Order: sequence, then C-alpha cells, then structure tokens
Amino acid sequence: MLVTGISIIICTYNGELRLPITLEYISKLRFEGPWELLIVDNASKDNSNFIAQEFFKGNPIIQGKVVFEPNAGLTHARQKGWRTANYDIVLFCDDDNWLCSDYLTVGYSIFKSHSKVGILGGCGEPVSEVQFPDWFAEFSHSYAVGNNGKTSGKLEKGAAHYGAGCFFLRKALLQLDQLKTRLILTDRKGNELVSGGDVELCYLVQLLGYDLWFESKLKFQHFIPLGRLDWQYYLKLKKGIASSFPLLFSYKVVFMGTSKMQLRAEIILKLWYSFKGYLLCQYRNFASPTKRNEVQLIENSQKLKSFFKNYKKTLSHFEWLNSRFD
Repeated sequence: MLVTGISIIICTYNGELRLPITLEYISKLRFEGPWELLIVDNASKDNSNFIAQEFFKGNPIIQGKVVFEPNAGLTHARQKGWRTANYDIVLFCDDDNWLCSDYLTVGYSIFKSHSKVGILGGCGEPVSEVQFPDWFAEFSHSYAVGNNGKTSGKLEKGAAHYGAGCFFLRKALLQLDQLKTRLILTDRKGNELVSGGDVELCYLVQLLGYDLWFESKLKFQHFIPLGRLDWQYYLKLKKGIASSFPLLFSYKVVFMGTSKMQLRAEIILKLWYSFKGYLLCQYRNFASPTKRNEVQLIENSQKLKSFFKNYKKTLSHFEWLNSRFD
C-alpha cells in the first residue's frame, strides 16, 4: 500500500546556478498534506550536491534528501527518483522550474477526485533575465512552456505532456518497473539535447490504462537563460526532438491497433513524407530563407535519418510493446 502524499523530484546535472531560486520557490509551497523533496544529482561536476545539502540544513521542516544517480541521462535520474520516493504521487520539477505556491494543492485535488488519472500536466510560463528574441513566441513550445492542453480535463489517448512540472501516479511507474519496461529514450544526457523521454513515459502509462489530464490552474515559471535563447542552440534542441520522433512512432501505432505489416507500411510512408518534405524545404530555404523553413528542413532531415537508422529498433520495440500491452 502506497502512502498518500506527493514526492517532488528535482533531477539536476551541473545545476548550481539554477537550483537556488528553484529551491526558494519550493520552500514557499503551501500544501496541507504530506510531501517530500528528492533532489537527484545526476553525476554533477559542480557544487549542485553541496547546494542541495545546504538547502535541507537550512530548511529542516522540509522532509527529503539528496540521492546520487551515476548513470547519465534524465530518464535514469527520474527512475532513481520514483524508486526512492515515499508517496503515491510524484512531481517531476526541473531544476529551472519555479512552482506557484498552490501547485501541490491543485495537483493533489485532481488525483484524489479522478481515480483514473495517471499523468497530470499544467502551464509553464517562460521567464528569462533578458528580453526574448523575436522568434521565440513561434517556437517556444520546444522549451517546455505553454499549455499542455486546450481545456482542463482528460485528453485523448496518445497525447503527451512535456515533463517539466508534470505529475505521475507512482503506482503506474512502479508497474512499469515490474514489467521490466524497456525505455528506448534516455532523454537529456549531460549537455546532449536528446529528447522524448517524457513523451515515452506518458505513452507507457496510458498503455497501462491510465488517463492523461491537463489542468489550466497548474502554473509554474520556466526559467530560460540567455545561452538557451541562441538560435543555433534552438536548432540543436529541435534536432534532438525530431530525432526521437521515429523511435516514439512504435507507440503511436500500438495505440492505433496496427499490425507489424501495417507498421512497416506506415514507416515507408513516413519515410516518403519526410523525404518529400526535405526536398520541399530545401527548395523553400534556397528560394526564400526563413527561420520556419530552416526548422522544417532540420525536422525532415533528422526524421529521415532516424527512420533509416532505427528501422529495426522500432520494429523490435513495437513487438515488445504488443507482448506486454496487448
């Protein structure tokens, strides 16, 4: 029997500059139920661990601890967090997420009012120490900001949330452990901008039979420093996101009830669309260079490469998913 409450999990890699203000917001949370804070140090090489330890010394009323995860990758760090947690609901809070004081109260009420909820996301507001560039508004969703849904409530099966500020039912995550679930994405690894691990978790929890929810009252600020507002950084980020799409495609076809033969046909179709899109974007980018055309060119080229590179891996994972979630 899992203990009722919320475990906040902050995974950090070299987060000494981001952690202090994030932890300040944690200290201002107002929640009448039991909760704890777990800070997962994902093999940081800076003073992240020291800052985390000092926070607990200075805030003895806050239950929690620092745990170490030597295996690089956000997914590994999150797994360490939910396996260490004490409570039945976990909240993944990035080390640059500033939660509103009622975040736990709002999230907890949704889980206790709707027993089928397995994942719950909210609204991230971008903040920075500098003015956002002109292009940011158009491409901001790649930074895990904005609404996770149009209206509050249950979303359609096969939808997904970004992991920042996202609640998960710990029972569901432990079920994935019991199934010896093969995760095909490690998510961010050190300074590598690999992506998609949060989407994969959303898909897996839904395959277990749980619902994905969005709540507009869940508000947090997502701090984006100057270095991440560079256009070349964004293109690198987008490349990582696009590269994960073909690997996650195996989940999409499982939701659709597709056979392996149909999956092969779908992959060939996706390859064709990506190739056609790549050629079209090459022409557009040559004829009329725009940031939108540049992004679409990268998306199509990365999807094309990833579909070819991961063809066998996608088919294998599709078979594994069908053997576990039929």
